[in-house]
Amino acid sequence: MNHRFTPLLPRDPLQGPVLVLAAHPDDEVIGAGAMLAFHARRGHAITVVHATDGARGDPARREDDIAAVRRREGQEALARLGVPSPRHWDLPDGALPEHLAALTDRVRALFAEVRPRTLYSFWFGEAHRDHRAVAAATAAAADALPTDCRCLGYGVNHVVPGGVLFDTTDAYPAKYRALQAYASQNVYVDLPGMSEHRDRAATVNLDVAGVLYGEMFTDLRPADLPRAARLCTELQDLLLGERP
Repeated sequence: MNHRFTPLLPRDPLQGPVLVLAAHPDDEVIGAGAMLAFHARRGHAITVVHATDGARGDPARREDDIAAVRRREGQEALARLGVPSPRHWDLPDGALPEHLAALTDRVRALFAEVRPRTLYSFWFGEAHRDHRAVAAATAAAADALPTDCRCLGYGVNHVVPGGVLFDTTDAYPAKYRALQAYASQNVYVDLPGMSEHRDRAATVNLDVAGVLYGEMFTDLRPADLPRAARLCTELQDLLLGERP
């Protein structure tokens, strides 16, 4: 039985165009912000989509007011990474599974439009129902992706188990500053601080000088996504299902 540590991979082979799918304005920065800063520095074309406005996630339930705030903060966060303003689909926050067919159609059309060489979307083991819906739509529309697209699945609710690791030490300060842009959320949750702990912990199994921060992803090809989605769902059902 061999070791199965998460491998540290080079970033240079990753190519643009880059497409990033997020359910809410903050997901992509939490899960892949340092890698997006890397792509921006390389001059890659980057398209980010926020499927919802994330307004229902505010504990004060100020949905009418907070939606515009979240949109501004999301734009500012990406600007701090050097990434263009996102596209807003304005689908209902918290209810993406109820709109899965329409979401899948939009994702499929987006894949055909952008033709990404690198895709960032949620990995299939996420907990939030909106995250899971975006992941499901990604798998359902995978046949519209270029066959050689690198599909990097990121985690927000849970750390990606295994997969691959990229050294983001040089880009992490930009990610930290980007997370500080979410002022309305940082009132009640310390996004920069929690990110620092998680990205630092991602390097726990490395003995490589100078690698202090990393981001982990599942690294699949489009043809692998439907099977990966099924396997992950089966495992989650087994682990989280009702006990006798």
